[in-house]
Amino acid sequence: MANYRDKSLRELAANALSSLAKYDLGHFSSTAVGKLLPCTLSSDLCMRHGATLAIGEVILALHECEYILLPDLQNQVAGVVLAIEKARLYRGKGGEIMRSAVSRFIECISSARVQLTDKIKRSLLDTLHENLRHPNSQIQGAAVAALKSFIPAYIVPLESKGFNAITLRYLEQLTDPNVAARRGSALALGVLPFKFLCLGWKDILRKLCAACEIEDNPEERDVESRVNAVKGLVSVCEILTKTQDHSHLLSAEECISLYVFIKNEVMQTLFNALDDYSKDNRGDVGSWVREAALDGLERCTYILCKRGLKGFSSKPEQMELGSVPQLDETDVTNQMNFLFDENMATHLVGNIVKQAVEKMDKLRELAAKVLQRILHNKSISVPFIPHRERLEQIVPDDADLKWGVPTFSYPRFLQLLGISCYSKYVISGLVISIGGLQDSLRKPSLNALLEFLQSTDENVNDSKEFNLSNDILWVLQKYKRCDRVVEPTLKTIENLFSKKIFLNMEAQTAVFCVGVLEALNIELKGSKDFSKLYAGIAILGYISSVPEQINIQAFSHLLTFLTHRFPKVRKAAAEQVYLVLQQNDALVPEDKLEKALEIISETCWDGDLAEAKEKRLELCATCNLDGGTFLKVDVGTSRRVVEQAPTSDENAAYSSLVGSAGF
Repeated sequence: MANYRDKSLRELAANALSSLAKYDLGHFSSTAVGKLLPCTLSSDLCMRHGATLAIGEVILALHECEYILLPDLQNQVAGVVLAIEKARLYRGKGGEIMRSAVSRFIECISSARVQLTDKIKRSLLDTLHENLRHPNSQIQGAAVAALKSFIPAYIVPLESKGFNAITLRYLEQLTDPNVAARRGSALALGVLPFKFLCLGWKDILRKLCAACEIEDNPEERDVESRVNAVKGLVSVCEILTKTQDHSHLLSAEECISLYVFIKNEVMQTLFNALDDYSKDNRGDVGSWVREAALDGLERCTYILCKRGLKGFSSKPEQMELGSVPQLDETDVTNQMNFLFDENMATHLVGNIVKQAVEKMDKLRELAAKVLQRILHNKSISVPFIPHRERLEQIVPDDADLKWGVPTFSYPRFLQLLGISCYSKYVISGLVISIGGLQDSLRKPSLNALLEFLQSTDENVNDSKEFNLSNDILWVLQKYKRCDRVVEPTLKTIENLFSKKIFLNMEAQTAVFCVGVLEALNIELKGSKDFSKLYAGIAILGYISSVPEQINIQAFSHLLTFLTHRFPKVRKAAAEQVYLVLQQNDALVPEDKLEKALEIISETCWDGDLAEAKEKRLELCATCNLDGGTFLKVDVGTSRRVVEQAPTSDENAAYSSLVGSAGF
């Protein structure tokens, strides 16, 4: 089976041989390996791939059985990779398969501590470095796994200055123009031993933090590099904070500085990574970064909490390190607050919950399970979580809960809208689902929100609508000009207005409407997004219909869209104006209402723009509104449009926009 045509079966066959080796160690060390060695150079790809894997697995199995290989056999095994490379078997068809097999082979002989000469060690390290730069992620993964075994086995015992050279090599490649090199180096840093990382740990962590950020140059952006940087960053933190005694390599002062850096810099980097919503032709690739960041936040939280409980020093001496406070080991609460306080706990839970109510099933389930483990961890207690008892009721310690099912997860997490410290996080994620295009998410998320607003909760003293309106205004302000969030937020507001939400909050209704109008003035100005414009026009229609003085301002803004550059927008605005005039007759003198409705209904708004402008001025006069204000708005709008997309043909520009929008 080791030369079978199917790659996965060859791998299984190699593992099967390793399992059988313990039953006849002598036979496998001499006969089996001896027969397989020549096959590693076979002209048949399947044969040489299977043989390379099988030798590595058998050698590792013999080592685990404490079988000592003869020196001659060790020499033959040590020369396998050099012989493969000398025969140039990485080239052509099957070269990538052989690279992965060679990396696994190196991992096996490293774990088995096969004796190697210095020349072979250098050659194998060069092979791993080459594979780390390969664009194939499987080859990179195999090289990283091999490096994790190779360096402790062959490089660490040397106690040489080569430690620093290897680390610097990977750090320099974090900014390499070759994205494959960036990906591999980030992962490689995450498997280096403590001795390689401790001397320049701050520089390593800083550069990994920088590698987690979205690149400034769009042409250099690579989501896989950021994913690997997040993974490497967290792994380095774990290696540097292992429980083993490294006091001779890292002083108490440096130890404190390290944990403070993790708290202030690393955690913030991971929080920032949760805002990576990059897209390409593969879709929401930023979700890969967010997934890695969720896992990293959980692991770094345990690092901080575990260290906080243990303290930093067994001596009562006080240490000063810049802004680092003095620690009193007898005061556990102060010790914990030093590394993990209530503000950090709130930010942690809030960001996880935000992911738990967004639109991707996989991320929602992952976020819920991360929060579940944090709340119910038996070995490491995460302190200072606000409203912990309530959270534990919402997210119980039950492994069988279906968090990826929208009808199950949304009603649970939306209960957090009643807790002020979490509500903004929840709503900033929820609007993505309610205002999205997927009915499978939009309906259950909206229904869950409506059920929450209609329910009676003794834990919530203030008006739920009042609090929700403030949170939505906060989202509009925080994500100003960010269409990814603003557009679904506007659709959410439109949906809630259609359900009569926010329209009966007495004084708060006017406050909310003013805030929404301010946001619309910014978001709709110069927008070419049909979906966003339609949602904004509908919202203006609802606000124009409320019995508040703000309705005049909303109605005036709505009328500006009657002479919008694009006919479809003019038509949508006219339909809203007609509905508004029927619902709120206070906007127009009673004796002129019929005339206003006639102008709206008989004008072809999606026809000639000059006619639309003339009819709007007539409508303004009928409604006793100053048409001059609209002319001023139009002048600014037309100037901006000319600057952005100069064209003398309105219909040509419109056709182009319709085509790009998919209509």
